[in-house]
Amino acid sequence: MPAVVIGQHDDNTSPNTHDFDLAVQGGRTFAALEVTAAVDPELLKFWKVLDGRGKRWIEPSIAGGWAVSVRPDASVKKLRAELPGFLGALEQVPPLYGRDILDTDPGFAKIADSLGVLGAHQAGTNYPGSIYVMPELPTERTGGCVPQTGDALSTWIGEWTACPSRLDNLTKLARAAAVEHHLFVIVAGLAGTAPFEVNDILMRPGAPPPAVAPNLPDEVTHVWVMSTWSGGRGFRWSPDAGWGTFANDADIDAAAVLGCLC
Repeated sequence: MPAVVIGQHDDNTSPNTHDFDLAVQGGRTFAALEVTAAVDPELLKFWKVLDGRGKRWIEPSIAGGWAVSVRPDASVKKLRAELPGFLGALEQVPPLYGRDILDTDPGFAKIADSLGVLGAHQAGTNYPGSIYVMPELPTERTGGCVPQTGDALSTWIGEWTACPSRLDNLTKLARAAAVEHHLFVIVAGLAGTAPFEVNDILMRPGAPPPAVAPNLPDEVTHVWVMSTWSGGRGFRWSPDAGWGTFANDADIDAAAVLGCLC
């Protein structure tokens, strides 16, 4: 949004206050902006128990970039103590990027079972030593058909925004005196609530924007959606211009989003 100035509105002194004001430099505020995250509360709880500081798990002794899925009954204490060494051993069996070694080595699979690990996948990362541990996700979030259009994003964001759990966000925007009410939604890549077809649109380079308008609540006039994945693009919708895209180059910390109770 060229020439638009963003100012902090919520200073934590009063409830039901939106996060930011948008204004053209030298002009009056024309929009209220509320930022929120699409995060599974159970995964958020697990993440906080695993690392009570709510920060990214970094182990300097390993290369990192690990996404590890575990059984819901996996011991957090055992994972904290033994998982880094296990992943370090996996890293000694190249090449690992893009595949799951547990599918090919019975010895590693036995150790994984004792830890409650269901799968371990390594990919390139900007955070050396990083480990992301999540309980097993529902299948509809981890795989499916790749959509040929972006319409699934429009349908999902309309339904998600209208959920009762979004009442706090909608109340804040409803109280704003600005003409435009913007909702900015960050979809957590590893712990988000979006289905696979929506995650695919958000993280796939060149994915097409939706061709249909979202069915948004009256409190929301504009919507922005992006994921915490390093690839893909963000998508925005306005009643005047319809759907458009923006660069997803903010390098959002997924761990910070997981700790967000927006």
